[in-house]
Amino acid sequence: MKKIIFILCLFSINLALGWERPELPLRGQGQYSWMFFKVYEAKLWGAKGDDIYSRPLLLELKYNRSFKGKDIAEQSIKEIANADNTKFQSQEWSKKLLEIFPDVKEGDVITASFNPQNGITFYFNQTKEIGRISELEFAKIFLNIWLGEKTSAPELRGNLLGEKT
Repeated sequence: MKKIIFILCLFSINLALGWERPELPLRGQGQYSWMFFKVYEAKLWGAKGDDIYSRPLLLELKYNRSFKGKDIAEQSIKEIANADNTKFQSQEWSKKLLEIFPDVKEGDVITASFNPQNGITFYFNQTKEIGRISELEFAKIFLNIWLGEKTSAPELRGNLLGEKT
């Protein structure tokens, strides 16, 4: 009985804080490094299938270093541009990304919870909602930084998708 009460309390706390992790299988995980620096650990939860964006998924980045939110947003914008994505609406979407990302320190986690009906909801350390991208085209373009064929980190992409690279 104590276990049931404990589980219900945890569930209630998570709902009160706005965080509700969908029941998804871990699809893959990997580390992103730049030169000799380990930048973050990434995990992807979601069902396997042909179209990754046809079902809910969760992308989690656990940072190994401190970064300013502005730098995270600007790097995201560069990654989208480098993927030669002509659909990226740089001014409008850049502003949105600058609004979303907080400063992070080692151990902080940013999670992107994607749902094909309503886009991405971002969480900071699994307790605080920090923003949303409701426009589905933009949500997919953003996630393609890690999951798209033109990613700058193909090995990480393969690990996240559970593919062999």
